[in-house]
Amino acid sequence: MCGIVGYVGRRNAVSVLLRGLKMLEYRGYDSSGVAVHNGANLCVVKRAGRLCALEEALSTREVKGSCGIGHTRWATHGSATDQNAHPFVSSYGKFAVVHNGIVSNYLQIAAFLRERGVSLASDTDSEVIAHLIDYYYTGDVLSALCRALCDIKGSFALAVISVYEPHVLYGVRKDSPLVVGEGKKEFALCSDISGISDFCSRFCALQNGEVVRLSEEGAALFDFYGNPLPMRFENREKELFEDREEGVDDMLSEIRSIPASLRLGFEKFPKEELRAFLKEGFKEMLVLGCGSAYHAGLVFCEAMREVAEVCVRAEIASEFLTEKPCVGEGTLVIVVSQSGETADTLLAVERAKKCGAKILSVCNARASSLTRLSDFSLITRCGRERAVAATKSYVSQAQYLLLICLEYADITGKTNIDEVARLRREISLLSQKTESICRAEKRLEEVALGLKNAEAVFFLGRKGDLAAAKEGSLKLKEVSYLFSEAYPSGELKHGTLALMEKGVWCVVVATDPSLLQKNAATLSEVLCRGASAVVITAGSALEEAPADYVVTVPEADPVVSPLFSAVVMQYFAYFAAKARGCDVDKPRNLAKSVTVE
Repeated sequence: MCGIVGYVGRRNAVSVLLRGLKMLEYRGYDSSGVAVHNGANLCVVKRAGRLCALEEALSTREVKGSCGIGHTRWATHGSATDQNAHPFVSSYGKFAVVHNGIVSNYLQIAAFLRERGVSLASDTDSEVIAHLIDYYYTGDVLSALCRALCDIKGSFALAVISVYEPHVLYGVRKDSPLVVGEGKKEFALCSDISGISDFCSRFCALQNGEVVRLSEEGAALFDFYGNPLPMRFENREKELFEDREEGVDDMLSEIRSIPASLRLGFEKFPKEELRAFLKEGFKEMLVLGCGSAYHAGLVFCEAMREVAEVCVRAEIASEFLTEKPCVGEGTLVIVVSQSGETADTLLAVERAKKCGAKILSVCNARASSLTRLSDFSLITRCGRERAVAATKSYVSQAQYLLLICLEYADITGKTNIDEVARLRREISLLSQKTESICRAEKRLEEVALGLKNAEAVFFLGRKGDLAAAKEGSLKLKEVSYLFSEAYPSGELKHGTLALMEKGVWCVVVATDPSLLQKNAATLSEVLCRGASAVVITAGSALEEAPADYVVTVPEADPVVSPLFSAVVMQYFAYFAAKARGCDVDKPRNLAKSVTVE
């Protein structure tokens, strides 16, 4: 779940690497480092902590060279220290390596190396890679790299430089993303295309089992046995909008951009292509995702039950991997992921495909591993999301899943034409109605300040509101570090009611008018035991509720209103976290793209 970047060309590599690492910090920010060939040796500078610590260290040293690699780390093996930071250098400084992924057999490799007199300086799995390449070197770098790759098990993306080839950069991919970018007599490697897009006009997403050799003269592609492969570059589709506000936290900027994201997503939704795919016919559906993507899937499941009268299962991808798979031919697996590189999700997709299932993905990254594995992909087009917490990507995913529901209901005749048209109009108004929530930012900040010192926060809801409650709870805990959990409102009296007391808060999501009395009873149960409450309601359903705060969202069909509630709770999480002094864009222990199991 780390970020790697590499450069070879005519520029000073350090500036390019730092620019790339800034764009990759969402993938991990426990430590960072660079290695540059300075014309004679490999110069390595690395520091624990945020990227600013590395920048400060580089400001006191003259590090120059036109070929280098960089890394920003999310710790998996070994704590976040200078010693465990990447890049790692082999004995006598001959090879430098940065690594994203897991070396699952590193203990065996480490023992093999120690038996041959190699001393390891870190607690990480990554260090063994540099030493293993060095061990196999007999005069040809590519050959040594390929021999090492045959010994390594696990998932990894690598960038490698060597004193033996001063102006050559190698990249390797196995199960972890790596993109090659081409400029004018210069090349770059990066975990994410955005890290190198400002000077690269063409790109190549490496496939599993590929090695790329880059120099000013050109690019060459090989398999893990050193056999040549055809190089394939393509032009990148330009981003349709850039929504970052200068001087504003990324999370807040991205919440504010939700209306624009929804508007563009609706306009670009490929209705006819999706209908052609869905007309193949499927016996059953399964939704897979992790975190916020899974919660978006829950919104879809409720919509399918209410609109299309079809029961759809939703499973967390990591759980799907450990259970006996109940999918096969005739199953449509709808896979949801912002990055398209989440390791558990990709492994779950591969498992489902082996069972004969068809894959429809909802993703925000066109050139991702997930889209390449899918039979059909919907690209949400919500723009780059930099903050770790999913905000606009979650709402965009939910919107596309609702549109899938409508097309399926229309094709199968489960819902009459007028009802489908009405719900489609409701979805078309999501952008406009969400703007009204963004205009109420000050009011939402006031509510969040009430929550900021809670001993615990419980999010309660029924049906579609429960899906929104789960997402609201996740947002609050991941950026504010407040303890929070989500429960079905009806389950409150089956155990959780014992926790209701002064200092505890409940967020009651109650937008479905048909459940007015039940939601009022839930609120009463909470308040009479001394807990505090926030009610999120639609229209005037519970406007006069005796809660500490009542937040009203726009009226909408109950299958649509969870999206409005989610935006409200994103604001709660953001403002509560800011009030508690938390880093909202880079919460502790988390990273944006989880590329390891």
